[in-house]
Amino acid sequence: MRRPPGPVLIVEDREDNQMLLAGICESIHVPFQLAENGKVALELLSLNEVSVFLVDLMMPVMDGKSFIRELKKLKSDAVILVQTAIDGTDEIIEIMKMGVYDYLVKPLNVDLVKTTLLKALEYRYLIDIEKVLLRDESKELREQLEWLNYKETARKSSQSSTEVTAIYNLKTTLSQGSGFGAMTTLIDTIVQTSTRNENGTVTIDGEFFQVLEENNNHTKSMLRGLASAVEILESKVELTKTFSGEIVSRIEKVASHLASAAATKSITINLPMIKSEVKLLVNLELLSLCFKELLLNAIKYANASTAIDCFITLTDGYFCISFKNQLPNDIYSDISEDSQKSLVLPFFRMHPPVEALHKEEPFSLGLGLTMVDFIANKHHGMFFIRKAKDHTSKDVGFCTIAELFLPIQI
Repeated sequence: MRRPPGPVLIVEDREDNQMLLAGICESIHVPFQLAENGKVALELLSLNEVSVFLVDLMMPVMDGKSFIRELKKLKSDAVILVQTAIDGTDEIIEIMKMGVYDYLVKPLNVDLVKTTLLKALEYRYLIDIEKVLLRDESKELREQLEWLNYKETARKSSQSSTEVTAIYNLKTTLSQGSGFGAMTTLIDTIVQTSTRNENGTVTIDGEFFQVLEENNNHTKSMLRGLASAVEILESKVELTKTFSGEIVSRIEKVASHLASAAATKSITINLPMIKSEVKLLVNLELLSLCFKELLLNAIKYANASTAIDCFITLTDGYFCISFKNQLPNDIYSDISEDSQKSLVLPFFRMHPPVEALHKEEPFSLGLGLTMVDFIANKHHGMFFIRKAKDHTSKDVGFCTIAELFLPIQI
């Protein structure tokens, strides 16, 4: 469950209802505070950041409606659950027009309160993360445009620099993990340890042969991924008009396909919520490959027993798809800004390959993020991946955010 760090504020004058709502919060492990009327609630709000407001309408000193009006002036996006004993249509319409999230009719049903409160908490979490993403995305968009201009200038001034870097990266990649580097070592070992028989046959140790066979499968996966990348690079990318809901549907299909891979590390994939449809020009098949690459990347390098969060935001004329995962505290998590920008270069690797998932990888040899960047450019969009501070929990840590920007069609 995705939850904001702040407590629920129970604004209720009756002690029996206070105890009931406090007990519900405790049962779902949510912190809470109590206020006996709207005036006390406003005083508490000035001292603490609140996640969700549980507000009774009928209270002394300052009633619920007066409190909500004052609250909205201070915090326009406040998530409010209203308790009311009146379930008439006119009353409910009036309440909802005040900008509340939902209402609960008294006498309160405990299970319904739990369900509604959990939904409200997740909604608050999504609002908070969207704020952070929108702020960071605008900044990153400007920096990305500056970086693209810099890359173009550097390319024109030194034609050989990109080619030299790519060749060096390929050499490093081929030497890592299973693949060509391991293949040559295995063959050398087999030559040294095998027995040549008089009849011309060669006796090879069974374990060595098994490792050689497994490594051959890895090598074929790498070549298959390389062939797929070349095919996309050489083909013409056809874009068709599509609504954003179809893109979200593709993300859901890819996440479902990778569910078993995520389960091996007890990782949960939280799917995106879309508030409004927008029109885009896209190639859904290529975007699906991007989603698979980015989700696989998150699964491979995320901490076990954590969550991968997928978000949709609209910023500066772009439809942005974000994938966020917690960053492990290891030697590979210390990513400098220059290294982050190099992640989309051909054959560049920050992490060693994860052999267990090689069959699922759309591409290989460190080309995955390169291809995502290429496909984004073919959509007249942008892609970047960055290290960021994660403010969505009490303990601020670091996370990786991969973001694909697609231009919105008017």
